[in-house]
Amino acid sequence: MPDRAETRATFGPIAEKITAFGGQATLVEGATLDPKREADLAAQTNAAREEEYAEVVRETELFLEHVRREREHRELTFAELEEIEADLGKLKRWVEQIRGRNHFGATAAGRADELLVQCDAALAAFIEAAYVHSGEISG
Repeated sequence: MPDRAETRATFGPIAEKITAFGGQATLVEGATLDPKREADLAAQTNAAREEEYAEVVRETELFLEHVRREREHRELTFAELEEIEADLGKLKRWVEQIRGRNHFGATAAGRADELLVQCDAALAAFIEAAYVHSGEISG
C-alpha cells in the first residue's frame, strides 16, 4: 500500500487486533519497489478499481431504470420507497468502499458519482410522487 497517514492509521489497529487474538502481524514501512514493478502494481490495482466502478455504474443504471419503471407503473407505495432508499444506500456504500481501496488514483469514480447524483434526484422525485399519490400533499 502507499505510505500514507491514512493507510498507517487503518492497518495499525488491524495489526494490533491480530496480535491481541494471538496472531502475528508485521507492518513494513519504507519498502521500495523498482519503478517498473511499482508502475505495474499501480496499473493492476487501478484496473481492478476501474472494473469495480464499471460494475457500480451498471448497477446504478439499472437502479435508475427501476425507479423510472416504478413511477411509470404508478407503484408509488411507501414500501417501494423504503426499498428504493435501501438500494440507493447500498450503491453509495459500495462506491465509498471502492474509493477506500483506490490507493493509486483510478479515475472511473467520476461516472459513478455523476450517476449517484442522478439517483438522488430520482429518489427525490419518487418521494414527491409517492406523497402526491398517497394524498398527503397536493401535486
